[in-house]
Amino acid sequence: MSKLFAFIAAFAAWTASSTGQQEYLSTIGEWNFYKVPTVGSMTNANVKATCEAAGMWNPCSSTGYGACSHGRTDCVAFDGGSASCRTLNVISDRLCGTVEAHTCEPLDDTFVYYPGWRSDDSAFGLDYDTGHWGMTGADYTDKYSLCASHQEFLTTWDGWSFFRIRALGSMSNANIQATCERAGMSYPCWYTGHGSCGSSSSYWRSNCIKFDHAGVNCQTSRFLSNQLCGSTTDYYCQPLNYTFVYYPAHSYSHGISYGSSSSLTGTSYNDMYALCAARQCQISPCLHGTCVHGLKNFTCLCDDDWTGEHCDKVIDSCASNPCMSGGTCTDEVGGYSCDCHLHTTGKNCETVLHIDKCYHFSNDSLPYQEASAVCNSIGGYLADIKDSGDQQLLASYIQLGHDVSTWTSTSTGVSPLGLCDCGDNSPLSATAPWMQKTDNIDICVLLDSSVGYMGTYQPCKEEHQYVCESNVTSCQQNVCQNGGICSSCFDDSTIICTCLQGYTGAHCETVNLCDPNPCPFDWTCESQEDGIFCAVPSAAKAISSGFCTASSCGPGWNCREEGSTGYSCIRG
Repeated sequence: MSKLFAFIAAFAAWTASSTGQQEYLSTIGEWNFYKVPTVGSMTNANVKATCEAAGMWNPCSSTGYGACSHGRTDCVAFDGGSASCRTLNVISDRLCGTVEAHTCEPLDDTFVYYPGWRSDDSAFGLDYDTGHWGMTGADYTDKYSLCASHQEFLTTWDGWSFFRIRALGSMSNANIQATCERAGMSYPCWYTGHGSCGSSSSYWRSNCIKFDHAGVNCQTSRFLSNQLCGSTTDYYCQPLNYTFVYYPAHSYSHGISYGSSSSLTGTSYNDMYALCAARQCQISPCLHGTCVHGLKNFTCLCDDDWTGEHCDKVIDSCASNPCMSGGTCTDEVGGYSCDCHLHTTGKNCETVLHIDKCYHFSNDSLPYQEASAVCNSIGGYLADIKDSGDQQLLASYIQLGHDVSTWTSTSTGVSPLGLCDCGDNSPLSATAPWMQKTDNIDICVLLDSSVGYMGTYQPCKEEHQYVCESNVTSCQQNVCQNGGICSSCFDDSTIICTCLQGYTGAHCETVNLCDPNPCPFDWTCESQEDGIFCAVPSAAKAISSGFCTASSCGPGWNCREEGSTGYSCIRG
């Protein structure tokens, strides 16, 4: 997480709690998104007016970036990445880890500006409680508008954090002051106000903040330029471009134009950036910790599970690669979660179903006899390897996980004929092709990662990880939903559901109508509660004004145009 995000998110959370008027949702790029209480009908006009009254900008239903262009100048544009073209879906992905925005509780009753969607000027909304996606704003009142503010963190100095915040309207002194105060911040004057830099009321007044200029330059913009760019020539400091500073004894603010030595008169410019500042610990820059003031800066004492200068980085619980069998690890507060592959289950994806066998991969290391006892205690036995096929199968799963050596069931000593016994008492040749050729033969066999997972003889008292094996049986009680096939192993302690197409989840409980993708030409498919949405790429938009045909959705489905963004298929 960047410093910019850390400061903005911390400030945003503080602002929401202190004003009681708006709720911070997420920061994407340099835009902070809020849900703002709205009085009256949830029309586009009212959503836009609500955002402007809060000193913010309004996003469109589409992100407006790249192929997701909304083609409008009255909406913000931001890069939503590959998650979705829809603004609410992108924010949902950041907030809740899913693009199914109607399942993301923080977005409950939130409406987004969507001009041209409906003739009644409805904004587009969603309801978490009912799972309703596409609420028509004209039918609802007193909900929330999705709004955005644009602010950039600049630097910290003398106990202050400096930002430039996008203002609405003329860049007058009054608007500079209003923009900063609306954001819960203070503002500097043309001069820093420290020592002799505060002696002239033409350059500094008591309504402005005061900070040590460290002998660099009394002029605020030049001092910040030196901090940011290493030079007091402020018009050559790119981060300050079109930034305006409160200018006492004048009605207008003073602005900077990058590359031009001429200053800008604020009243001649609209919708630029106001220079604002906030006390470091006042805005809680430590996202998950305690802020301690220092002489010129601050220190964050981080809570458990957090690290970083601003306690903004979750301690990486995935660093140890806990997910086995090719599972994907997601770092979370307080731990991690594993997204397991098909036919794989467990907190660490440690249990794999393969045809008529289940394999349980250990997360700990034990001597051979103890490992064997653990497998017996869960209704299995140490995995048998009788031929190269078994060896290659287990090696492939191990390589997807921890890439470690594991005990096999082969033990019970070596006979004069060079034969040893498997867990099911069948003989195994000590010279099998998957065994490493060696004269140093002990009594326990290790599937050894250091030699390409060939079998090697090792002292049984060594501690290694291990694989337990169990036969697959039908579940005593089928817990799989939607026609899923239930398989059981290890004395019914492990259940694996094989789902029919279109269903996912541990128990096939999640409907995924986008698997396989029903949209034409492999357009992006988004699953919704009552159907699907097919997002139309910009190239297709240019050659067609309508997408609903008799064959767009198939039997039993109704096609609904969704403006220029695509179309929806709704259950009939």
